Amino acid sequence: MSSGGTDVIEALGLAAGERLRAGATPAAVCSELAAQTRWWWDAVLAVGQALGIPESELLRRLQCDPERVQGELHPGEEELYGGLMEMHGVFDVAKQFDERELLIVEHLRTAMGAMGGVASGRALGLSRWLVMGELARVFYSLARSGPRATRSRPAEFWEALVRAGELLEPVGGNDHATLAQVRDECRAHLASCTGSGRFGG
Repeated sequence: MSSGGTDVIEALGLAAGERLRAGATPAAVCSELAAQTRWWWDAVLAVGQALGIPESELLRRLQCDPERVQGELHPGEEELYGGLMEMHGVFDVAKQFDERELLIVEHLRTAMGAMGGVASGRALGLSRWLVMGELARVFYSLARSGPRATRSRPAEFWEALVRAGELLEPVGGNDHATLAQVRDECRAHLASCTGSGRFGG
C-alpha cells in the first residue's frame, strides 16, 4: 500500500490530535490532512492514530482497498473522501458500556433480529449508533419503523423495545416527554400483538 512513510504519518498524527482537541470532527480532520498529502490513506492513519484506532481495525471497517477508494476520487475531493470514511464508520470510537447500557444494547439487538430484515445501509447506521452508544437514537429509529410486514416476529420485536425503553434514560431535558410517549406506543403495539397488558404502567 502506497504511503508517504512513518515520518509523514507521525507528523500528520500530531496535527490530527491538535485539530480533534480543538473540536473538529474526525471526518473534517481527515479531509484537511488528505489535502496535505499525496496518499490520502495516510490521513486516515493519522486520524486513527490520534483516536487510538490501529490500522488493522481501520481496514476492517473500510472493507475495501484504500487505494481503490482514492482512485475513484480526484484532487479537490478530499472533503468527500473524509465523508466516505465517516459513512463507513472508520473513525467510530466504541463507547464503554455499563451494565444497564449492555442490557439495553442486548434488547435493541434482539429487536433488530426480530424486524424481519434491515436494508444494508440502515443496518450499518444502526450498528454504528450502537457502537458509539447512541442507544436512544436506535430505540427511536426502531420504534418509528416497526417490524416488517413479512418475515418479522412482531411480539418479540415490541417486547424487546419495551424492555429497552424501560431501561433508557432521557438524553436531554427535552427528551423526557418524547421517551415516555414512545415507550407508551411500544407498550400499546406489544399489547395488540399479545392481548396482554403485562407491560403497561
